[in-house]
Amino acid sequence: MQNYFQGNFKHPQHFSVGVILINDKNEICCHHFVDDQLKGYWPDLGINDLYILMRKTIDPGENLDSSVKRGLMEEFGAEAEIIDYLGSIKSHFKDKDIEIEKTTVYFVCKLISQDLSKRSNEDIEGKSNVEWQTANFLIPKMKKQSKKYDRTDIDESEILERFEKQLSRLT
Repeated sequence: MQNYFQGNFKHPQHFSVGVILINDKNEICCHHFVDDQLKGYWPDLGINDLYILMRKTIDPGENLDSSVKRGLMEEFGAEAEIIDYLGSIKSHFKDKDIEIEKTTVYFVCKLISQDLSKRSNEDIEGKSNVEWQTANFLIPKMKKQSKKYDRTDIDESEILERFEKQLSRLT
């Protein structure tokens, strides 16, 4: 079955869910790709130092909550509770000469448990280093990497800044 949420040549719009997964210290779980972990995935960009949050393409027939739950387990081996909705980010990037418009809706989730051995190796995210960082660490890194690689889809600083403004209300 074709996934109509996945951007492609015939349908260049992409829709996914994203998560700011926080622990008891309000640190944020993220992917950190280093060296050749992205080789074969974004080979044309030569990316070798990249931070991103959990983002998952929704499957046909799947609701947002289920997609969040699936994404957290596949990417971080985590179970969490959704505690807030933060809005969305729209980005544009080229993939094999196709201009893709990607909309990602973001949720804040509070960590319940994590077992990295439960991560899926089917997607590129299963090859990342999983790290816990602060928003203040991630925001400038994401802005810099977006400019360096000329891809707005790898700059999630806007949603992290929104999270920082709402943090006192969330915790």
